[in-house]
Amino acid sequence: MEEQFFTEYRTRIAQFMQAHAALRDQYQITEVQLPAQRALLTQGTAPTGVYILASGLVKVTRTTAAGQQFTLGVFGPGEVEGDVEAILHMPHFCTVHTLTACTFYYLSAARFLQMLGQEREFNLLMHRSMASKMLNTSLQSSIQSTNRLIYTLLIVLRELSRLNELQISKPLLTELLGTSPRNLNRLLGQLEDEQLIQVKGTLVAHMNRKGIEKRIETYDFEIQ
Repeated sequence: MEEQFFTEYRTRIAQFMQAHAALRDQYQITEVQLPAQRALLTQGTAPTGVYILASGLVKVTRTTAAGQQFTLGVFGPGEVEGDVEAILHMPHFCTVHTLTACTFYYLSAARFLQMLGQEREFNLLMHRSMASKMLNTSLQSSIQSTNRLIYTLLIVLRELSRLNELQISKPLLTELLGTSPRNLNRLLGQLEDEQLIQVKGTLVAHMNRKGIEKRIETYDFEIQ
């Protein structure tokens, strides 16, 4: 089963919001635009509502009590932020930053809960999205530590390749993966040997997206 199966429901949420202008009016859903490198949500702060990513790319991180920061993922359109906090009435569990210019659909926590209760199709999409997140978490946990980093790199490259205007630099990838430049160079060299990417200087100049997706699929079968 391809890993893409576990992310398609998030995309469907963005498509649903875009296609239902009447529902956006009914539930007072507005559009919020943020430039790149801005904080959307901050870990530990009071909930500010629910944001559904319509376009762009966001990075989600969590900082431990010891001050160590972990990157939980890089996500594209359809990613929902603040939904768990709205349901559980809890502070923000993670910090969310925009990596590119982003557009979000915003609705208050109360409207979000009302929409879950009254709109069956939206409710089902949200449940499937949450289930896909659980599956992705289990999927990543199943990968042996020697493969986890390159698997994450493949996922990040696939998502970034969809944003043609974004230059994919080694410093950006080092930050997203939370690894060292030396380790990143080793991983990029391995992907170059597999003819999945081409590196020129500090930039990933070309990506074989179909090859990358096939490599991701290979990892999925390896952990069955």
